[in-house]
Amino acid sequence: MDGSSLIKKYEAMNDHVRGNWMNLWQECADWSFPNNDNINRIRVGGQEKPPQRMIDTCIEANYNFASGFFSHMFPPNTVWAKYKHPSPQMMQNKNVANYFEEVSRMAHQVLIDSNFAQEEFQALLALGCFGTNCLSLEEDERDIIRFRNYIVDDIRIAENHLGEVDTVAREYVLTSRQVLQMFGEEATRAAKLDRVFNDMEQGKENKYKFIQYIAPRADFKYGSLKAIDKPFASYHVSKDSKEIIKESGFDYNPFKVSRFMVGNEEIYGRSPMSMVLGTARRTNVVYRTLMVSAEQQANPQWLIPDDDSVSGMSNRAGTFIKWRATNPNGKPERLAPNGNPALAKDMYDMHENQIKRQFFNHLFRPLDQYRNMTATEVNERMTTDLMTLTPFVARYIEEHVTPIMTHVYYILQKRKMLPRIPDELAESPDYEIDYVGRLSLATKSFETMGAVNTMRVFGELAQMNPQALQSLENVDYDKLFQEIWFANSSSMNALKDPMQVEEEREARAEAQEQQQAIKAMPAMADAAQKISGAVDPNSIMAQELMGGQGTTEAS
Repeated sequence: MDGSSLIKKYEAMNDHVRGNWMNLWQECADWSFPNNDNINRIRVGGQEKPPQRMIDTCIEANYNFASGFFSHMFPPNTVWAKYKHPSPQMMQNKNVANYFEEVSRMAHQVLIDSNFAQEEFQALLALGCFGTNCLSLEEDERDIIRFRNYIVDDIRIAENHLGEVDTVAREYVLTSRQVLQMFGEEATRAAKLDRVFNDMEQGKENKYKFIQYIAPRADFKYGSLKAIDKPFASYHVSKDSKEIIKESGFDYNPFKVSRFMVGNEEIYGRSPMSMVLGTARRTNVVYRTLMVSAEQQANPQWLIPDDDSVSGMSNRAGTFIKWRATNPNGKPERLAPNGNPALAKDMYDMHENQIKRQFFNHLFRPLDQYRNMTATEVNERMTTDLMTLTPFVARYIEEHVTPIMTHVYYILQKRKMLPRIPDELAESPDYEIDYVGRLSLATKSFETMGAVNTMRVFGELAQMNPQALQSLENVDYDKLFQEIWFANSSSMNALKDPMQVEEEREARAEAQEQQQAIKAMPAMADAAQKISGAVDPNSIMAQELMGGQGTTEAS
């Protein structure tokens, strides 16, 4: 593959359909993401933005969406993603559980030490505004991993036959000095960029355009250490010389792209902002009307004669207005403002609430919204509310978070930072990722909540009819306990080994039997004495009680 063909591939990804998307992204950015609104326009940094937006509701709603999503999905003080073995039986092994617990802790610490929080928050702002975000993950000598957020305008994407984004291309600009720093002299000369050297000799800082194209490599060699044999090919192409300046590869695609929701035959995502554009426009009009109404209420218009008898008219407070006393009919008067400002205010509040609900702001409300509720009721209500986000969370986990955590595990393994693998995992080192943030736990908690509620109902029925308790004999309480335990992301290390539990139960049952036998011995002795006193000494029963030593009458 040569540079010219790669440039053609890139240009094909930038067809006329993308132009429609760019118009949409520009308007979405104008309303909710003004720091990144140079999609279709060119503006110098620091230049004043166009004053077309009068309301900041969408900006606030998008910020609340990103912050709420982040705090519920990635709580900083909690290990929100845990590695585990796919087999539940393997996870019951203490050594296996301890291994994955330590790996999970290490991965969490690596993410904390990196710039993940800053870049991920920006990515969530982009998700709420554009519906598509992109976060790159690369190795870093200092922080182990480093992230970088890319706005959707900076990238081009393509899907495979499964609807997965596996191809990412981007255009970027470097100065002469940056070209040499990034690629080196040899690669720069090979790419026929001799002008770069001329710039350096003359002290110039001209800019050069490049394209990075990352796509699956069909002929990759599994296990190869060479970059050009990796599963994902990476090409850097000069748009000036149309030559490949660098070819490398990755085991995992460094670009993690996610979509909020995807329409039919579309590859870019739809955002909450894109679905409230009409409401935002109407809200802006209503707000303008409300401001005019408020201004008229505070500073009504004047009614003055047209005979020039009035002078010094001003709307400023404390000013004098003069009229001729000889013309009493020429005295100015204020007009009583008409209209219904309360109606305009109600319409504005209605539109504003619609925007906030579209950004799911009501799901991230503070706890004081749940006053007069018990802790159990609050948890159930919050869990039920967060279930609304389940489809979007599921997509975000699949397209964004899972690739990140898989890549982090690979880097830790590559750098030999993982703890020693236990012998039990030698033949089956597989793993899967369990997400334990509040948004991820909402689905699991909802499932286990049904079982708990069922048990509660049968407990209430048993108060009316004790026979209802017989139905609960069908429940395996050990399995139910484990499901509730794992659904709430409790530590696996806190659970005892199943063999240990069984041994403790047998020992406890044996001890109880011995205690019952000891308690029963006095009663048995007393009963035996009473029986022996009430029986004829010469009877067979008496002989048995006396050990067969009874008297026998001579014949």
